[in-house]
Amino acid sequence: MFEYLLILSIVQGITEFLPISSSAHLMILNYFNETNTQSVSVDLSLHIGSLLALVFYFLKNPLISKKVVNYNPDFLSTRQAIYLILFSALPTIVLAYIFLNYNLIYTIRENIYVIVWCNLIFAILLLFGDYFGKKSNKTLSNKNLAFLAIFQSISLIPGVSRSGICLTISRFLGFGRTESSIIAVIMSFPILLASLIFIVITIYKGQDVFLTNTIFFAITLSFITSYLSIKIIIEFIDRIKLYPFVIYRVCLSLIIIYFIS
Repeated sequence: MFEYLLILSIVQGITEFLPISSSAHLMILNYFNETNTQSVSVDLSLHIGSLLALVFYFLKNPLISKKVVNYNPDFLSTRQAIYLILFSALPTIVLAYIFLNYNLIYTIRENIYVIVWCNLIFAILLLFGDYFGKKSNKTLSNKNLAFLAIFQSISLIPGVSRSGICLTISRFLGFGRTESSIIAVIMSFPILLASLIFIVITIYKGQDVFLTNTIFFAITLSFITSYLSIKIIIEFIDRIKLYPFVIYRVCLSLIIIYFIS
């Protein structure tokens, strides 16, 4: 159990903010490790670690210095950042309610074929968005925000990647890689918070949660790896570009297709 939790914590932290789909990786791990069940305690610890890392990063870097990354600091005003946090998750919450109400979300999330093909298709879309997207947009408008929020809701389907779809749409809208990464990371805050609230409600309804030393270790490990992935996606994305993530996702999909076919 400890080794599996260690792997889950690392995978959650690395994949939550990088455009490679955290839900797909966690579901694939569960698919190939049928003897291990991901308890609500584990789910809670993983999300707490990622959320704390996100808050800590922006408390430490409230205004990301141009000495750290080369980007247009005026593309996102304080008001637009607040709007992004307050409203970007609304379509996702609405769609999640529909999925839960009709018991669709668990059906989709347990289908390995949906995960693999979505991962492959949206990896190719990420490549197109990065290749054809030109750095032409100066500021994030309300129209851009609504567009991003709607498309982010698709990430409820594992394999799509919430970070990946936000980066894809941002690049198509004309934002640079760094600006697109900042948008994607900020948009993760209400989603992580909503996920955490959902888990807490599940616990309140009767699920047992065990706060052991192992769980606290998982929170710490998830926090560290999440923080590192935020730094990578914001501070180094212009150097490494998005192509390595696309190649990784395509290779992962092809490998999984080979093993399940």
